[in-house]
Amino acid sequence: MKYWEDLVGAPDHRFGPLVFGGDLLDRLLDLMGEKHPVHDDDAFARALDRTRRIVPGGFIHSITSGWVVQHGSPAAVVGLRTLAWDFVRPLYPDTPFWFTTRTGRSVEIDERLGLVESTRRVHDDNDRTYAIGRMSVVVLRRAAAVALTPEPPAPGPDTDPARAATAAARTSERTER
Repeated sequence: MKYWEDLVGAPDHRFGPLVFGGDLLDRLLDLMGEKHPVHDDDAFARALDRTRRIVPGGFIHSITSGWVVQHGSPAAVVGLRTLAWDFVRPLYPDTPFWFTTRTGRSVEIDERLGLVESTRRVHDDNDRTYAIGRMSVVVLRRAAAVALTPEPPAPGPDTDPARAATAAARTSERTER
C-alpha cells in the first residue's frame, strides 16, 4: 500500500500493453447500459469517420485505474477530488495500448491527508496519444494509517485457549452446585 508520502515526487510509471477486447466491450456495454451506437455499431461509427466502433472514455479510465492497482500498487486513496479526460483520438477494441502515470503537484491537507494531482496519458506503441486524464485524489498519510491500525486484542477468555478452557471449567463448576 502506498501512502501520500510515497507518491510525492514519485517517478513516472509506464504500463502495458493492454488490450480492451471486443468481447469485454460487449459485456460491459450490456452491463452498464451504454448503448450509444458509436460504441456498439461498426456501421454507425464508420459513418462518423471512425474505422469501427470505439471504446467509451469512461471504460478507458476504469481499465487504466484497475491496471495500476493490479499491476502497480494500490494507494490509500480516501476520495477522488477531480477528474477530467481529453480524448484526442479514438481507441478501438482489440488494439494494444500503453499508458503512463505522472505525479504532478502534491500538497498536505492536514496531518491525516494529502492531495496528489496526476496525469495519465494513454498512447500506442508509436507514442501517439489516445487520451489524457488529469485527476486529483485525497490520499491517507502514513502516520494516519498507523493510527488506524487496531491494537491486537489483549489476552482474555476469547483469545487465549488455556484461559478459555479454565473459564469453561469454572462455569461448569458453578452450574453443578
